[in-house]
Amino acid sequence: MSRILYNLALHCVAAPLLFSYFVPQILIKGKYRHSISGKLGMLPAGLQRRNDRKTRIWFHAVSVGEVVALAPLVEKMVSLAPDMEPVISTGTETGQQRAHELILSAEKFFYMPLDFPFSVKRVVNEIKPDLFVMTETEIWPNLIYELKRSETRIALVNGRISDRSYPRYVKFRRFLQDTLDSIDLFSMCSDEDALRIARMGADPHRINVLGNIKIDSAFKPPVSGIQDGLLGAFDLKASDKVLVAGSIHPGEDQIIIDSYKDLLKKHPQLVLIIAPRHLERVRTIVNTVKHAGLDEPLLKSRLEVSGNRNGNKIIIIDRMGELFNSYSIASVVFVGGSLVSRGGQNILEPAAWSKPVIFGPFMEDFRDSSEVLLKNGAAFRVRNSSELTEKLDILLTNPEKAREMGRTAHDQLGKHVGSAEKTARSLLDLMRTSIIPERN
Repeated sequence: MSRILYNLALHCVAAPLLFSYFVPQILIKGKYRHSISGKLGMLPAGLQRRNDRKTRIWFHAVSVGEVVALAPLVEKMVSLAPDMEPVISTGTETGQQRAHELILSAEKFFYMPLDFPFSVKRVVNEIKPDLFVMTETEIWPNLIYELKRSETRIALVNGRISDRSYPRYVKFRRFLQDTLDSIDLFSMCSDEDALRIARMGADPHRINVLGNIKIDSAFKPPVSGIQDGLLGAFDLKASDKVLVAGSIHPGEDQIIIDSYKDLLKKHPQLVLIIAPRHLERVRTIVNTVKHAGLDEPLLKSRLEVSGNRNGNKIIIIDRMGELFNSYSIASVVFVGGSLVSRGGQNILEPAAWSKPVIFGPFMEDFRDSSEVLLKNGAAFRVRNSSELTEKLDILLTNPEKAREMGRTAHDQLGKHVGSAEKTARSLLDLMRTSIIPERN
């Protein structure tokens, strides 16, 4: 009954809304042109052919952040089970691009279909996976129904239930029950996430807490010489003071610029590197900087051509995939999505580079990691521009304190590396197990 109601809502309410959204985006803005056929269930050539001598595992990550978590897991599984054939789906085009860059052991990539019965049935029947692995909280009833009907094992890994979504999941628990009962393994990031998925209706016998795989991704050994190379690319010296503001969301760029203007009074040579969360906002940030009375910022792509900042002190990263390494040259880091209610962005990456981290009050998506850093004095939490300016000034004025905080951040979060291997072994155990314990 719950699936019937879900499909009625999907076809009568969601379908018209999706049509009215996608058509203008495709025709006017040119977005989704590469992914729309995949969203309707059409696969690239070659995916239908599988090697029957290999176990085919379908890994899904909705976008860039989930791809970052998935990459070390896929690589670890391939190393532990060389007879495995990974196929990778994403929900976004940026996620697909990042998957090609990070998941080098996979050769087949495609877009996740929208959760309509006709599209997911076609994809499941053509891919014929032995195991389906979804990241974080990608729970799609029709897809999971078709996978279970085809006798595919299903696992949720790096499971995380955010503060924002949890009340909605509990409210619709009755409608999710059949879907959750079809999932064979829940590998959750923390005890709190495990408790929440159990309260949503998941069988406690199928729940494990194996940590956050994103830590493994962030703490992988860095490429030799990357910092020296980036100092050259940004036309900087090792002694320069650099503030990197990463994954900035709408509403945060003005706060960052206001704080930066105040800091220039005491730190006139401070360089600001801004990485917007979405690249289409680059022009908006350029205008924000100009309206603040500052010189027009330099785009990173143009800097690479000229090789000279020519006195520019504000640089905007305008290409995807460059933020992580850019943290390596920071004196101090602010992580966005946290001064506005977006759940916070990845604080693990600057911590992996031993950088002191500042973030706002909205860090639900990295709740455990942020609390570890705050508890150990390895981060500052701020509420507004004035507090941000105050904490930045403390770290820029006291570089030894900044280095100490950075080392502590690295050491505290580095203790939790190893989730990728634990999760990979758990998935392999699932593949070997013929019977999943029934709910009592």
